[in-house]
Amino acid sequence: MNLGQAVAVCLYELSRDSAAIAKPGKGSPASSAETDRITETLLVALRASGYPKLNTSKSFQSAVRRLVRRWRLQQGDAEFLLGMLRQMVWKLNQNDKPED
Repeated sequence: MNLGQAVAVCLYELSRDSAAIAKPGKGSPASSAETDRITETLLVALRASGYPKLNTSKSFQSAVRRLVRRWRLQQGDAEFLLGMLRQMVWKLNQNDKPED
């Protein structure tokens, strides 16, 4: 299983497990802009990993957007997740560079 598939499986399991739903916290909810950044970075990570083969379709992008919005992340959690996704994208891009 490659990194993109592993991420997709983890995200799927989190989204379908009703016990994993977080109780509303005292923090403020993530803004729409933060949610959009997470969605775009997740799509970049999935493209870089090669998952899925047709990941440029509008229906796939819409499904990822809906999934991220259903998480109802708090602002701090959104920043934390975005940092993790950026690190994955960076690492995937490092693996694609040819050796000198």
